[in-house]
Amino acid sequence: MYDESVTILDNRKINEKYYKLTFRCDRLARGVKPGQFMHFQITPALDPFLRRPFSYYRVHSNRVEILYEILGKGTGILAGLKTGASLKVMGPLGCEFTPKIKGKKRVLVAGGVGVPPLVFLAEHEKIDYLLIGTKSRKEVLPKKELAKVKAEILYSTNDGSYGEKGFVTALLEEVIAKEGAENIFIQTCGPTVMMNAVMDIAAREGIEGEASMEESMACGVGACLGCMVRTPKGWVPSCIEGPVFRFSQIVRKGCIA
Repeated sequence: MYDESVTILDNRKINEKYYKLTFRCDRLARGVKPGQFMHFQITPALDPFLRRPFSYYRVHSNRVEILYEILGKGTGILAGLKTGASLKVMGPLGCEFTPKIKGKKRVLVAGGVGVPPLVFLAEHEKIDYLLIGTKSRKEVLPKKELAKVKAEILYSTNDGSYGEKGFVTALLEEVIAKEGAENIFIQTCGPTVMMNAVMDIAAREGIEGEASMEESMACGVGACLGCMVRTPKGWVPSCIEGPVFRFSQIVRKGCIA
């Protein structure tokens, strides 16, 4: 783990919702695994005081990319930073997705800002399906952003403006019906409601998998205890024990998923 000052190479809007920020840093790019994240100090001022976590989206040599949307004051400031501006970035942090899945078809289920780590995974490991759920066509990534993903990519949108109308879990149900539950391993990241629905389906069908838990991470090193996830062993900080957890490690609604 390193805490580095980096210079922004590019920071631009790539569709109506998402921005892509790029910088170079040898230490923050070295040995990074899909599923890990970074912690950004967006401004040296005290407001906003807390750092913001961002998943790695791509790493090429020492070139690092993140994908983000404006969700509040911190990301609003980030979107306004120009080429040449400086950031303080800590990373790489957290645990990775399981890279090798023996004898199973890998199905990635992504939603919202859960898309970046799964695209990173899809570009580095063999996958069979990438299922992406968005609210509308406005959130769909440009095709060039997924050009290196060698898998069947399926979209769902809440309003039906792109891909299949409805939630991404409907696409998952279709893949399960086609491939058979016993042949699938799921890896998911996105809004909590979406991941809970994915884990409900997995529990019903007896499918193993992993979820990257999107919790608020004030410190990123397990000191503040603000990103706790309930497991069979008790509450653990997602930033150091995760953010990737096996479905069997996550306790939700009084049961183990």
